[in-house]
Amino acid sequence: MKKMKKALALSLALAMGLSLVACSSTETTTEAGTEAGTEAATEAATEAGTEGDTEDVADAAGIEAPSTDGWSDADKIYVYEWDDDFQKKLSVVLDAYPEYKDYVEFNVLGVSGTGDEYKTAVDTALENGDKYPSLIPADNDVAKYWSEDDSKTANLYDLGFTEDMLANSYDFAVQYGTYNDELKCVTWQACPGMVIYSRAIAKEVLDSDDPADVQAAMSDWDKFIETADKLKEAGYYITAGPDEVKYAMWDAQTKPLVTVADDGSETLTLDSTLTDYFEMNKKLYDGEYTLNASMWDETWAANMKDDGKVFCYFACPWMVGVMQGNGATDGNWAGIVGPASYHWGGTYVSVGKDTPNPDLCAFLLYELSCDPDIAVAIANQYGDGINNIEGNARLSAGELASDNAAMAFLGGQNPYETWAEASVGIDQSMRTYQDSAIRGYIDSAAIGYHEGTYKTVDEAIAYVQSESEKQLGIPAAE
Repeated sequence: MKKMKKALALSLALAMGLSLVACSSTETTTEAGTEAGTEAATEAATEAGTEGDTEDVADAAGIEAPSTDGWSDADKIYVYEWDDDFQKKLSVVLDAYPEYKDYVEFNVLGVSGTGDEYKTAVDTALENGDKYPSLIPADNDVAKYWSEDDSKTANLYDLGFTEDMLANSYDFAVQYGTYNDELKCVTWQACPGMVIYSRAIAKEVLDSDDPADVQAAMSDWDKFIETADKLKEAGYYITAGPDEVKYAMWDAQTKPLVTVADDGSETLTLDSTLTDYFEMNKKLYDGEYTLNASMWDETWAANMKDDGKVFCYFACPWMVGVMQGNGATDGNWAGIVGPASYHWGGTYVSVGKDTPNPDLCAFLLYELSCDPDIAVAIANQYGDGINNIEGNARLSAGELASDNAAMAFLGGQNPYETWAEASVGIDQSMRTYQDSAIRGYIDSAAIGYHEGTYKTVDEAIAYVQSESEKQLGIPAAE
């Protein structure tokens, strides 16, 4: 049996207390910032139970690897996914435990991970499919759709998980995965936000591609616009489209989009974050600071190449692979925090309540989300940000592969220390199962506002309220 090991206090403090990599904010490059990082690392180690000694404290038992003796096709589990990313990551576990490969079949649907098509396909298979969805990965915008439905997904505590096993996870992951004191989903990922910028354009326009200098030029939204002016004058665009900033701005929200009363009734709650986003979106549009592309469209992707005119992309760990896939050249980019700390995305995995093989499901998810060896392997093989305290400490302290995709892409920067530090501050307490749908209305309203369909912010907000009530049955709070 493989056991999860906690980070030693000494190694964690050393790893987290190293001078912070260049993609952190300018404050973290000071002596005080380094001390703060060390203190945070020591605190993290203490919370993990190490308390400064050299004892390997967490030999808390993991989930036993189940025996395949007597198994047949009836014990096979089916994994549903919208693309093949989860298959790649779970295959790291299956490569370590090849005896289970014949009992896991992936069903890649090739659809949007946040659209209704994926929901419908999984729900249909849960109800009457001959290939029952035993593992259900889902984007963090929609994962609660399944994880908070007890008729569809299992409580992982009932399948062998314990709170001790989660001590290596960041709070945000446990927070998101917990519903009514049950553990309903887990993740291997940490997706702290960052801004990835072109080194060449930075040298030309800002006279430096050093992350500390670029961070100083983009440390808040006012400076962001000042830099946009300089880029525009030089013939460049600060982002591909006005919607690029949305995740960084949305993460400032102070209330969940959907508030549930004691009687179960739901209301839509929109705070000043939405007004700020609409105004910034329109400022970028009216100022001609962008190419007016939309995330994921052809123009957005094309400007990741060497001859692109876009200075930066708001990104996160998994975005490195997206940019590489769209022609971005390794070494031509660097990363900073940017004007606001935020997170973007992440995949959470639930277990279908009626899975024929709960033992295998639980073991695979334990290895994927709790085992630091698996976490380090995923990071080195795919450049993922990882939800694993010890794993990040080891990557920061020297276990990062020389050909790690993220480090190669960022021109030699080791981003894992900064990603680890940022992961401590991620708050998932305001996520709701309707976030994806409501944010779709927000996207439409933003386009309508900057193109003139809605003459004021209030009209744009009224559209979001109207669609939320009409399409979702969720009225706006009075």
